[in-house]
Amino acid sequence: MCTALSIESAEGKVFFGRNMDLAYNFNQRVIIIPPNYQYQDKVTGNIVTNHQAIIGMGTVIDNHATFADAMNKEGLACAGLNFEGYAYFEKESVEGKLNIAPYDFIPWALSNYTTVNEVKEAIKEIELVDVPINSKTPVPTLHWMLTDKSGESIVVEKTVEGIKVHDNPVGVMTNNPTFDWHLTNLNEYLYLSPVHHKKSVWSNKELHSLGIGSGTLGIPGDFASVSRFVRIAYIRANTPLIKSDDEAVSQFFNMLDYVKMVRGGATTADGIEDFTIYSSCMDLNRGIYLY
Repeated sequence: MCTALSIESAEGKVFFGRNMDLAYNFNQRVIIIPPNYQYQDKVTGNIVTNHQAIIGMGTVIDNHATFADAMNKEGLACAGLNFEGYAYFEKESVEGKLNIAPYDFIPWALSNYTTVNEVKEAIKEIELVDVPINSKTPVPTLHWMLTDKSGESIVVEKTVEGIKVHDNPVGVMTNNPTFDWHLTNLNEYLYLSPVHHKKSVWSNKELHSLGIGSGTLGIPGDFASVSRFVRIAYIRANTPLIKSDDEAVSQFFNMLDYVKMVRGGATTADGIEDFTIYSSCMDLNRGIYLY
């Protein structure tokens, strides 16, 4: 369970990041990969050369760096979120395609491209293949949100129907179901408003409600992916223009706090507590990774 978010300041500067919600730590650390760094493609066995400097949060397994979220020096950023029950990856390589493993999607995108539109075009040439790093590490069930410093954003999902690229007009993402379903579901919450209701829609009489926030009555407050999507989309849509970089970072982390997984709130099918193990915020214009 995770939540991704992008916001833009009044000066047009873009910030992107996420909550990482898991029942365990995965030896995560900040990783920096320089240009010309080489690693082995686990699908083909070929040696791949990295073309862009990349910084993000991830882990190293058998000397293979994998990112949960990251950005490159040109301000293109990507985060992978759990997509269990919907993600589907090919069992064999597909002829005529660039075959890569899902855990290498972020390095592929950030190493080779500088904008969301470039990635949208290049995705037509790739295929995602179910090849693990090693026998002890299963392939993660992921989908991805990408954002660049122009503010453009997309969501990439691979299901049994193939790879789909969704434009992301709301600048947020959570987990399953599919992204297009989440967008449709927002139509159920068109009544939400930060405005405090003072008069009844039934009788036009003055209201004596139980405090400020009556315009948000009915917003889902649980930890489920669908509910977190509604909450983060609502708060992003109603965030006032942010002026300074410091104010943007502060507001960004406050927004992620609104959808955090808190210990004791939810457990996995195995009875293990699910919680937010870290939150990140990337300043795409200045190339700063905060967590």
